[in-house]
Amino acid sequence: MKYGRFILTLLLSASLLFSSAGCNGIHRETGFHHASGNYTSMRDFKHNRMKLPEREEAFCLAAVGDLMLSRYVGQVIKKHQDHSYPFARVGWFLQGADLVFGNLENPITPGREIMIEEMKFRAEPQMARALKKAGFNVVSLANNHIADFGEQGIMDTMKYLDNAGVRYAGAGINEAEAYEPLFLEVKGYKIAVLAFNDSLLTKPGYGAGEGPGAAVLEPEKVAESVTKAVGEADFTMVYLHAGNEYEPEPDETQRYYARLAIDAGADLVLGSHPHVLQPVEVYRGKYIFYSLGNFIFDQLWSRETRESAIVKFYIRAGQVEKIEFLPVYIDDDARPVPLTGAEGVRVLDNLGLDLTREFVPAWDNEECTFIIQEQYVFEPGTLAPGYRLVQNRQLDLDGDGSIEKFRLKNGRVAVFSGPDLVWQSSEDWWVDCFFLGDSNNDGIEELHLLVWKQGSFGSYRPFWLEEEDNTIKNHLFIFKLEEGEIKPVWQSSNLDYPNLQAQLVDLNGDGALELMTLEGSYTDPNRREITLWQWNGWGFSLITVEDR
Repeated sequence: MKYGRFILTLLLSASLLFSSAGCNGIHRETGFHHASGNYTSMRDFKHNRMKLPEREEAFCLAAVGDLMLSRYVGQVIKKHQDHSYPFARVGWFLQGADLVFGNLENPITPGREIMIEEMKFRAEPQMARALKKAGFNVVSLANNHIADFGEQGIMDTMKYLDNAGVRYAGAGINEAEAYEPLFLEVKGYKIAVLAFNDSLLTKPGYGAGEGPGAAVLEPEKVAESVTKAVGEADFTMVYLHAGNEYEPEPDETQRYYARLAIDAGADLVLGSHPHVLQPVEVYRGKYIFYSLGNFIFDQLWSRETRESAIVKFYIRAGQVEKIEFLPVYIDDDARPVPLTGAEGVRVLDNLGLDLTREFVPAWDNEECTFIIQEQYVFEPGTLAPGYRLVQNRQLDLDGDGSIEKFRLKNGRVAVFSGPDLVWQSSEDWWVDCFFLGDSNNDGIEELHLLVWKQGSFGSYRPFWLEEEDNTIKNHLFIFKLEEGEIKPVWQSSNLDYPNLQAQLVDLNGDGALELMTLEGSYTDPNRREITLWQWNGWGFSLITVEDR
């Protein structure tokens, strides 16, 4: 999508009429078929697309290990006077994930300073909003430190997380609530999250009962909670806080409960507490990540406790179809930084997976520049060479308090307000995917379409171009909802390279969104390139990304 290599047209007239008024998660699956450029009519083009199998949009779950925001980590935060400081070097990788999950290894409650030698943790109330700002929208509270400041500390934690908009699993005001699955709606999927802690890691009375506490590992209760979640959810993830500290292999407790959860119907099991990475197991076709190690922690006395990985799972129809890894190392300020080259490969070797390396845009917070960063990919199976995407999203696009529903099926986007159809994309287009967000950073959410159509400009061709291009090419169109109507905001001319996927991110954390695209080719089926763009007031400019 080389916007710098061709002309982009800004729609100057709000009266420009179309015959009818996203694709988040950049990952290099084969995805949509690209056009050969030889189609003579949209009828033939659409007929060819309709032969492809139909697939629901995948959602992305990012996961990290233990998050400990107390003790030395708390001192570093205070020193820099920045509650987001621990996340600064890796926040870009969490961008675009629909759910970001981690184990919160401390209560959030007001109190005294925690000294480095203590084994009792507490984070400041402001850290709840820092978690949200970093991208975390769900955490586990089922661990051996959540009760360090008693029942009040647990209640405070839940209160501050609620106020920040961060959901949690594995603890509650009583036993029933602690074991209750957390249900989340993402891209039309209903996702269940459960979390449990090994009671042997804590003192008696830690688990939830008549008062606040965490869900503990008891076979009947775990199986019952998982079975309940599976009966109501499209995808069920279980988190286990168990195992022996600093051991590179899972113990029998970890294996028993992880397999029990999958036997009860869980689709994915994650774990931590050993403070080091442990191997991944495939059990009955499901993935068990026994320990993701430390994400943010002050155990700086060994290489193993500093090393871990951030993991992104792409999930469709109840199956993990792709996994991306960013190996990280906890620096002397107790914050994770990406590892590259042989060091990154060595860390991920502990997982026991056959990984391939690829490169993506990232933000270097130290040099204040966009860079190329390594990540590693595991693809369990072979994806179909092409498909027709089905998408379902919800958003209050015009900010009037009423939620609109957006649906893509068979190449057409429909927008509904309640039961009423507000707008539908033109029959003369084929829409590969749509995404929602504020790409021009004007404070208003917009609807973005990746569109195939015939002709570059039609009757609105700029005066400096003498001829119309009547081939079928790919475009980016942007619309807004205003006064109950979908109205055009901006459209591109024919793109030099078709966009296969796109998403809006804020890699550098400056509050202005960048447009990240996965480009294909009209002629080369193997071409894939991820590019980064920013709004310049009239269109998009390519962002220079340094190759390190």
